[in-house]
Amino acid sequence: MLQLVNLLLVISGVIAVGSGLVWWRNQPALALLLLVSGVALITLAYFSDRGGERRAEQRKRAAIRQRIDEFARRPAGSSQTLRLGGGLRNILAGLLLTLLGLAVAVMASADLRHDVIPLILGVLLVPVGLLLLLRALAGVGQPALELDSVGFATALTGRIPWREVSGICLRTVTQRNGSESFFLMFRVQRFARVAPRIHWTERLLAVFRLGALARGVVNVSLPSKKDPPAAVYALARQLWKQSTGNDYEWSPLQSDACNEAMKRAGALAARLDEPGAMEAALAHPEQMEQAMAQMDADMTLIAAEHRRQAKKQRWMLALFLPLIVLLLAWPWIMRLFAR
Repeated sequence: MLQLVNLLLVISGVIAVGSGLVWWRNQPALALLLLVSGVALITLAYFSDRGGERRAEQRKRAAIRQRIDEFARRPAGSSQTLRLGGGLRNILAGLLLTLLGLAVAVMASADLRHDVIPLILGVLLVPVGLLLLLRALAGVGQPALELDSVGFATALTGRIPWREVSGICLRTVTQRNGSESFFLMFRVQRFARVAPRIHWTERLLAVFRLGALARGVVNVSLPSKKDPPAAVYALARQLWKQSTGNDYEWSPLQSDACNEAMKRAGALAARLDEPGAMEAALAHPEQMEQAMAQMDADMTLIAAEHRRQAKKQRWMLALFLPLIVLLLAWPWIMRLFAR
């Protein structure tokens, strides 16, 4: 409702400013009044929209804090478990991809022009959709994610203790329409040893160097209706810290060496912020010198990792641009060869 009001204010302001410009020569006083009114309306809409965004962000943070507090206030003897249902979203996504792939493949095979691109696209969509569908069906009747003081559990992996987790990350994917998908990622380096059960699709994905078995990263899609994903992430970090003492940022996009460097740098920065840290550093200058040397080495490693990621993105862009051009030009290429 507030966005609609702000939109009306902007439209009214633009109309007022335009009318003021039109009447400037004939009636300067009226034109000036219209210009001032229009600018005032647009300014009011701007600050109202900014205020609405701030209030929405505050409500979001309050909801996250409230959910965390509710979990923390549970009695010690009660079940300290947060369960998130998977719902039908993943099942529907897998089913739709499978049906779409079948439809595209059938239409492409029946096309008299024998266009190869749609046929390849359909053939690729079918196994991807089936894989998503089978993984989603394996979790029917079970929570998509469980968090408790012992560890986390999913339908495909079973319960993994916090001591085996070396990083937690919340990843957000934004679609074109503005909707967001959230994924909670756990770094489990010894996944093959510590996972109580490994779904057969994980072994299939490992053949292509994908999935938790190959990469040591458990990826869980989070529903965003009941529990805010940021609250689930904060709870996971809180339980992880309570169980292991670990509390540092981790990124699945960075290498293990870079994540370790960020972990050491963060630990040193936190240690220096503690009361009496500077006095302790002055009392032991050799240790402080070693720590700063390690910090310099870590920062050099982090900078090199960032350069590597930027170079990788440039190579991917250079690879995908010709492919996109080829896909767009494929019908004309086929017509050219058909002649």
